[in-house]
Amino acid sequence: ALCLLKSIQMAFMFGFGISTALEIKFHQAYGNHIKTVGIGLSLASVFGAFNMWLGLKGSLQHNKFILTLHAVFDAVSFILHMYLGSEILFVTIPEFEDSLRLKCSENDVRPLDPVDDCRPYVQSVRTSGFQMVWRSYYYESGRDPNFFQKVIDVQRDGQCCGFGPPQRCYDWDPSFPHNNKFDASFYYTGTSTAAPGSGDWAKYSTVRQICAPPVAGATPNENWYPSLPLSSESTSDSEPCDQIIDDREVPPRYGGCRYDFPLGTCKDLEVGIYNGCMYALENTMNAELAPPSLVILGLSVFQTLGILAACCFCWKRKQHDTFPDTLSNVPYDPFKNAKVDIAGALERKIHRPEHEKEGIEFMEET
Repeated sequence: ALCLLKSIQMAFMFGFGISTALEIKFHQAYGNHIKTVGIGLSLASVFGAFNMWLGLKGSLQHNKFILTLHAVFDAVSFILHMYLGSEILFVTIPEFEDSLRLKCSENDVRPLDPVDDCRPYVQSVRTSGFQMVWRSYYYESGRDPNFFQKVIDVQRDGQCCGFGPPQRCYDWDPSFPHNNKFDASFYYTGTSTAAPGSGDWAKYSTVRQICAPPVAGATPNENWYPSLPLSSESTSDSEPCDQIIDDREVPPRYGGCRYDFPLGTCKDLEVGIYNGCMYALENTMNAELAPPSLVILGLSVFQTLGILAACCFCWKRKQHDTFPDTLSNVPYDPFKNAKVDIAGALERKIHRPEHEKEGIEFMEET
């Protein structure tokens, strides 16, 4: 039974480790370290499967050396599982409080201060990782409807629109962290006349946030987000967000977007109805990793049971080293409860006179 439970445990760890190591969005959001952890989980599951076979072989052969080795390997596996599961669980813990993250995703953050309170969260390394995921989804939605649906699902479930807080864009020059750098050449492929990695999208390989340029002679578009095209192979159900600054002018002037890379119809709504999805996206991705990491930590109890089972098998005697069935119970003693003076009877027989002994022998002979 324990081997069957361990088999399920190893299969789960192997599948989850492979998916974590191959899922690019996890690398973007949490850094390349999460890829190493995923590979570690897969290798730990292979090691655990081998150790499971070792324990089964040792128990069947009653080989104490193999059983001891199995117990040591189970202890190593327990430490590995606890470490790798904890690593994944820790990256899902938000850096800032929920109330602050939710409030800072709105256009009006009062009573918080947008610079002193919200900007450390909006411009943090962790938030930049989720921002990278959102931009890649936005770009890929132009040629893959699955990515378009992912953005729509986050916006619908989180009752939000775009990534950052609506109409609160701030230019920010630092590039993305090297651990999860936004590589424009990775996303910019297709049949466009522009070279891969060039154009507006290439700017984000060195700059985290670019705001819409001001339009002279029109209503200010301060703190608006830029309007960038989707992928060159555009099959998306949504057009790039490029909104009119002043609809009284003829022809109307466009100056960017009030929302941060939105998709769907939410981008046409007035600011204040929806928040940015930075809070919702982080919660969604954390929910994909936190439960499996808790399962890995919980299933580590099987390694503890394996150590105890190996010790019990080591202490158990071999079959050929036990008493036979005929000696497993004490034989019946007819004199145990009899009221006979055995010592006295033996003494009388030993010291019996010779003539009595001869008489007895004579009588026995007749």
